[in-house]
Amino acid sequence: MTKCVLGIDLGTSSVKVSAVTADGTIIAQEGMDFPLNQPKPGYAEQDPEDWVSSTTVSIVKLILNDQIKASDIAGISYSGQMHGLVLLDENNKVLRPAMLWNDTRSTKQCEEIMSKMGERFIDITHNKPLEGFTLPKLLWVKENQPEILLRLRQCFCRKTTCGSE
Repeated sequence: MTKCVLGIDLGTSSVKVSAVTADGTIIAQEGMDFPLNQPKPGYAEQDPEDWVSSTTVSIVKLILNDQIKASDIAGISYSGQMHGLVLLDENNKVLRPAMLWNDTRSTKQCEEIMSKMGERFIDITHNKPLEGFTLPKLLWVKENQPEILLRLRQCFCRKTTCGSE
């Protein structure tokens, strides 16, 4: 078997794992869906453990089913959707379902940021505050789930968290 790189794409609804040779030939692929939870209008959440287990299972299936040897994997390339807020406690345990990029519950918090900071926020960040971004989501948690914020020790965007597992 020739050397390959694993390409891992952690999307909004599934993970896809591909074994790709140096010339770009895809020699094997596996993937797995995971649920998107929308408990209320505007909410979009997922359990970060689903991302980890789906990615792990897909890699194992690729190695077992497609007979890719672990020793033939020369590297890993990782991509995924961003702005999924993951909150961890002091033991690195997930405190609540991750709020995804398409979660719009923090509209009020975005409006408050603009009313308090206005153009200064845009001058600093070069963006308007958007519901999918981290700050409005953290403010939503502060206002609606303060007990979680008290236990918070680390927060990450989804792609960063999974890339560090």
